[in-house]
Amino acid sequence: MLNKLMELALSIKEFCGIDFTSNLANLELKVSRRLNELELTMDEYLVYLEKDPNEWEKLVEQITINETYFFREFSQLEEFQNLLKKQTGKQINVWCIPCSTGDEAYSLAILAHELEYSTGNRVRILASDINKKVLDHAKKGFYPKNSLAFRRLPENKEYLKKYFIETEAGYEVKNEIKQMVSFEPFNLTDYPTYAKFKQMDFIFCRNVLFYFNEEIIKKVIESFHSVLKNDGYLFLGHAESISSFENNFVSVHTQDTYYYKKKIFSTI
Repeated sequence: MLNKLMELALSIKEFCGIDFTSNLANLELKVSRRLNELELTMDEYLVYLEKDPNEWEKLVEQITINETYFFREFSQLEEFQNLLKKQTGKQINVWCIPCSTGDEAYSLAILAHELEYSTGNRVRILASDINKKVLDHAKKGFYPKNSLAFRRLPENKEYLKKYFIETEAGYEVKNEIKQMVSFEPFNLTDYPTYAKFKQMDFIFCRNVLFYFNEEIIKKVIESFHSVLKNDGYLFLGHAESISSFENNFVSVHTQDTYYYKKKIFSTI
């Protein structure tokens, strides 16, 4: 069983970069429910994955953690808003990955919308995730009242009242915010496909890199660098850092948070 678990872990690492090779017990716990649903042994499941590539979508749903909520790590979002204030009359492109159920992408859209009339910026947000099930949820923009999506709303703000339609069952994002965000599946380790995402002003990739080993992190960071504009910014999670290895970003520290700016090389 252990050898088969390692074989599955290596296949997952090759498919999406998530590394369970040093935590097989966690992987076993995550996939056991799917094995029970299919009534398959681990050996049989490995064969099943080869025969039915669509099963990878189901497996991804089991192994990914979609922990998110609106206005998470708000100090970073405030800094995003401050940076937007310094730009006027521009088309601003933001990439939010992984976006999970859309909470973060819609949070960014709300903060950008707050500045729309004062800056004249037009902000478009691309939200991506490898998990197509959560993308379907995100596109609907509906969040039940018993969910944890709104557990940390900023104090003295009325975002819920201004940008959501309340129903008996929950809250739906208003169309003026929905139309700012587009959703698209994406695998962070599918490096050739980064080429279609160009001229990004901001990339938010928070709380996912710690699932990868350093080799994969380096490749992902290099890919982000390639799609960002020369004055583009990269936001990672508070518990994540790329300072341990050489990269083409400059860290920017404020009183409450930190993020990265694309390093510009002289052509002279």
